[in-house]
Amino acid sequence: MTNDEAIKNVRELGHIFAVALTTITGKSIDDKSDLMNGLAAYEILELKGKWDWVDESVDKVMRIIYDLAKEQLEK
Repeated sequence: MTNDEAIKNVRELGHIFAVALTTITGKSIDDKSDLMNGLAAYEILELKGKWDWVDESVDKVMRIIYDLAKEQLEK
């Protein structure tokens, strides 16, 4: 799986989560950050271990975020 595919997967998870949450509760969450919503959904819904491709996607996205944060801190 490429980084782009992982990001796409997590964004899609986030979008679905935001839409479902709004539908169920009637309250809107920040739908401008599908990527962060996807990471939140992964933790809130305890999806770790459910699907290998989701685990791999989240791991890759977290690595990308870590590397970007580390790079910013080193500047």
